[in-house]
Amino acid sequence: MSIKELKILAIDDNQDNLTTLRAVIADAIPGTKVITALDGNTGIILALSENPDVILLDIVMPVLDGLSVCRLLKQDTRISQIPVIMLTALKTDRATRIKALEAGAEAFLAKPLDEVELIAQVKTMAKIKESADLQRMEKAELASLASERTLEIEKELKERRKAEEELQEANQKLRQTQVATLELLEELRKEISAREKTEADLIIAKNKAEESDRLKSAFLANMSHEIRTPMNGIIGFSELLKEPDLSLEERDRYIVVINDNCQQLLHIISDIIDISKIEAGQVETIPVDFRLNTLMETLDENYSQKAAAKSLKFILRKGLGNEECNIHADQSKLRQVLENLLTNALKFTHAGGIDFGYNLKDTRLEFYVKDTGIGISDEHRQAIFDRFWQVESGLARQYGGTGLGLSISNAFVKNMGGEITFESVPGSGSRFSFSLPFSRSVSGIAPKPAMKKETISFKGKTILIVEDEPDNFDLLNIILRRHSLQILHAWDGNEALQIFSEHEEIDLVLLDFKLPDIPGQEIAGKMLKIRPYLPVIATTAYAMSGDREKALQAGCISYLSKPIHSEDLLSDLKKYLN
Repeated sequence: MSIKELKILAIDDNQDNLTTLRAVIADAIPGTKVITALDGNTGIILALSENPDVILLDIVMPVLDGLSVCRLLKQDTRISQIPVIMLTALKTDRATRIKALEAGAEAFLAKPLDEVELIAQVKTMAKIKESADLQRMEKAELASLASERTLEIEKELKERRKAEEELQEANQKLRQTQVATLELLEELRKEISAREKTEADLIIAKNKAEESDRLKSAFLANMSHEIRTPMNGIIGFSELLKEPDLSLEERDRYIVVINDNCQQLLHIISDIIDISKIEAGQVETIPVDFRLNTLMETLDENYSQKAAAKSLKFILRKGLGNEECNIHADQSKLRQVLENLLTNALKFTHAGGIDFGYNLKDTRLEFYVKDTGIGISDEHRQAIFDRFWQVESGLARQYGGTGLGLSISNAFVKNMGGEITFESVPGSGSRFSFSLPFSRSVSGIAPKPAMKKETISFKGKTILIVEDEPDNFDLLNIILRRHSLQILHAWDGNEALQIFSEHEEIDLVLLDFKLPDIPGQEIAGKMLKIRPYLPVIATTAYAMSGDREKALQAGCISYLSKPIHSEDLLSDLKKYLN
């Protein structure tokens, strides 16, 4: 289903609330048809006549409250499959949520509504509705096909019984007819056998479909939990920051909690985006030249502190010297696979340590991550690369996480020309390994310049910020003005090119790659055609696997994915404004 084709029914006795919902949805999902009802009875009638994709239902309403309306909707088989999102401004306690779920609602949102969460829930429920509709159609088609085939078999059996009787009567006169009858019966036996096999295959396929549907439901429930957990921390501690009597220590601690939860939420979203691209067959390999040892050392630096926090040993082993490790490969996907394996190793290891690295074997690089963790039981060996296995095994409830890391890693490694294998002993640890073709870098890679520790002044430097989101620009403006930088701002690509042509003093450009009029790649190309040595740093909220390489190929000197950390931004400015 295209998002533009969505049909949403909003039931609320407050016209202002309906108007607000209509505006929010129209802005976030253009083309969506929003139907409204000011009472429950009207809402039920509209649900029957319009068959919407999602129903937004207020709990507190006169005459017929939202819980009663939800029960009536779910009792009617004609509309029971429509997902219902309950809304309320009065009660957000656990008892109310339980009542909403018991009434049949698929989700619950508290007012004032978070627009991002509302739109995410609407899109998710629309996909669930689409999946349910498709499943019902498939079941109906299977039932129709089975019925038709049964009638055909009964008809054929009836005809063959009649023919058999005729043949038996004719057998008294003609001996040859008996032979023909036996042959006909043999053919009938084979056909019945074939049909029985077909029916058995249909039953197996049906069971597999039901199992897949069950696992997807469990996965969606786990995703809801994983997303709501960091959101709870972000929203809750953000509210606490408003308190006027906070101490400096409390404020700093709340900020750390919010940042940690934001990073967790970003990781979950990245996993969902990656698995969606894998499902759609849109995974591309984008090889670049890079120094392998630098990548491995960065991972060692990032994960060794986490290992030390759990009192685990953390060892990196490099198979090539610094002069031999310049390679041509997809750095982004390789890094993500290693990060997924290292994250799992840390998650499931409580004592001992983790050993990771690579070796060169003939014409392939073999990477490995070895741990002394809980290991993998025999019953799960065949399913660990399935995207739902962690939910099925109960590990998602015990250890958290999306359970998509190994599935994503397996797909990425295959896309790069390799295959993941593993060895594991329950209770003693696991060793994951994969090999990739070894392709040396044709062009040399200059070593990274050492960062100077002294403070570098940006006084007199001018930066052009190309950003169409006011909040994003305000953040960058606040960070950069603290360092005596002159700021120029463009809302879109055309304005950026106009300002660029009028200001030769521009020393650096921060360029959002997703603008309303001109793609960032095109803007960067036009600027660099005029000033080839101008530092252009790409920024984007997409952060898809491969976006960094696309930005570098367009001529950008660096790439920052949103949310942008001030340390990363200032680090790039120190490099490129000297």
